[in-house]
Amino acid sequence: MEFENAIEFREAITNYCVRTGRDVRLTKNNAKKMGARCSANKCPFYIWASYHRGQGNLVVKTLIPVHSCGRLETLKKMRAAWIAKTYHIKFKVNPYLRCREIVETIWTEHGIRVSLWMALKARRKAQNLILGEYREQYSLLYRYAEEIKRSNPRNTIKFKLNNNVFERLYICFDAIKKGFLAGCRRFFGIDGCFLKGPFGGQLLVAVRRDGNNQMYPIAWACVEVEDTNSWGCFLQLLADDLDTHDGRGYTIMSDQQKGLLKAISIVWPAAETRVCARHVYCNFRQVYGGGLEYRRDFWKIAKSTTMNDFNANMELFKAIKVEEGDDLLKRNHTKWIRAFFTSQSECDCIDNNMNEVFNAYILSSRHKPIITMLVDIRESLMERLHKKRDFIANKDILICPRIQKRLEKAKLDARGWLAFWDGHFSYGVREGATQVRYAVSFLDRTCSCNAWQLSGVPCNHAVTAIWKAMEHPEHYVSHWYSKETYLKAYLFPLEPLNGPQQWPTSMYEPIEAPGCKKLQNRPTVKRKPSVGENVQDNIKLSKKGLPHKCSNCGEVGHNKRKCSMPLKVPNGPPVAKKTATTPTQSTQTETTTSQAETGVLVAPKQKKQAKGKQPMYVNAQQGFAPMHNKGVGVYTYPNGFQRQAMVSVCIDSSL
Repeated sequence: MEFENAIEFREAITNYCVRTGRDVRLTKNNAKKMGARCSANKCPFYIWASYHRGQGNLVVKTLIPVHSCGRLETLKKMRAAWIAKTYHIKFKVNPYLRCREIVETIWTEHGIRVSLWMALKARRKAQNLILGEYREQYSLLYRYAEEIKRSNPRNTIKFKLNNNVFERLYICFDAIKKGFLAGCRRFFGIDGCFLKGPFGGQLLVAVRRDGNNQMYPIAWACVEVEDTNSWGCFLQLLADDLDTHDGRGYTIMSDQQKGLLKAISIVWPAAETRVCARHVYCNFRQVYGGGLEYRRDFWKIAKSTTMNDFNANMELFKAIKVEEGDDLLKRNHTKWIRAFFTSQSECDCIDNNMNEVFNAYILSSRHKPIITMLVDIRESLMERLHKKRDFIANKDILICPRIQKRLEKAKLDARGWLAFWDGHFSYGVREGATQVRYAVSFLDRTCSCNAWQLSGVPCNHAVTAIWKAMEHPEHYVSHWYSKETYLKAYLFPLEPLNGPQQWPTSMYEPIEAPGCKKLQNRPTVKRKPSVGENVQDNIKLSKKGLPHKCSNCGEVGHNKRKCSMPLKVPNGPPVAKKTATTPTQSTQTETTTSQAETGVLVAPKQKKQAKGKQPMYVNAQQGFAPMHNKGVGVYTYPNGFQRQAMVSVCIDSSL
């Protein structure tokens, strides 16, 4: 065997020790001569390697590969550096791997015991290795940007630096931008999520809905913190890419993040803004608590499509409590209730779920180094574009599947409705023999319930009128949901990129990494659920948000433990639970009682004391007594109840 240098030889010896479970010590250790022998007494294993002239490397010249000793449980050759290097991939996925898990992994895979202290040192060494890799990728950002520009000069990638230290990065690919402008409604949501690496930061993203109401990311940016300045820069660059100056004709959905609404009003002043209703309800629930009645009435209000429906549902909500209904109206209600929306985007969604879907879509990439994360996002989207295109292209349909499903529901809801034609392009629709009526116009494609023009999909009233005209409702769905328009959004492919070995060189100085946020402390692994969010792992219904009632004083707002009133004293002694007895046991009890009344106590026949069971003391008149009250006298319980102890005899608890 040949080795390039002494370092490679030492690594081979360590790997051999771990694989065979034997400890080998170095007898000669320098750059030109290396020798090793088994640490066990009189074990014949021996290896000798020395510098070979003319080749410039170490060659094994003597080897006795036989051991007379057995495997060991612990090895001196097992070092923290070897653990950090061997399990480098695991530490990259989770730099805060638990020490106990490291110990169990090595024992399971190699059969070697290591201490928790060694596992801790290995984790720290691995974190330093990972930190160096994270820093190194920041220095490659300029070359990565040159590669993106080489694949397509119309791609957008921009940096913001502070004395050559990284602050922000913005990316928008030309293929995605063209697809959005060609086949998508002018509606998108914006949100941010935290990055899990040692340098922290946040990822801002704009996500729109395609013709099948699924996510379609437009652009994303890595920023240092989420505030008005960072949101303003992101929205300004997005406006430049979409070729809009004031956002006219666009609708933006958000979660009311810090500084976001202010940034939208500055950069996109003419755009319609909406707020996620689910976040509004979660904030409302934190103040007033939740409940089934609150939740149902809230969503009825949010889904109201006309002002009359909104007022009627608002009155029902105020019937629960007036002050809570008034507070709900102060929560920017015109941004999350459909009755106040315009029909320019033909999208009636009241939540920001598409951004939440994207955050979950990239969850496994958010802890990786910056370039690795960006490559993962681009490659996953590159696969997604052609898969979604082929999925719809191979179907013989007129409109997208999810829209067809929604239309089928409207057809079911059209049962019992009657339509009356005016002779031109309008119809009157009535529910059976009731006075509930709506007006439908084919010329404007509107319904007085306001649902058709908000969503672009005919409502049940419009379906009734369309059937009256002997036509198909699918022909009256907005063109944004058609198969032809959907394929336009996925028409442009995302170009593949070369690896770092083929990236062009950059004339600029390498970018420096920002300050390290947190590395030594263990982060929160599980995501913190929002208020009111369903958590699948819980097996017990949470009482969080529900009012507490004290069992001592009966007042609401605290429990018995925090009650300021004195504790109630029970009226009498605690009642013993009734147990089924056999006739023999009943006769024995009666005999014992009669003997107690006469003042004579006779202990029953003693059984052999069972192992592990402690004797109890029995009172002849009041039943079982605690062990700590072995004599006569008055015993006071913690709740204030007092009991008179009587003469007792010791019996086996198994009786």
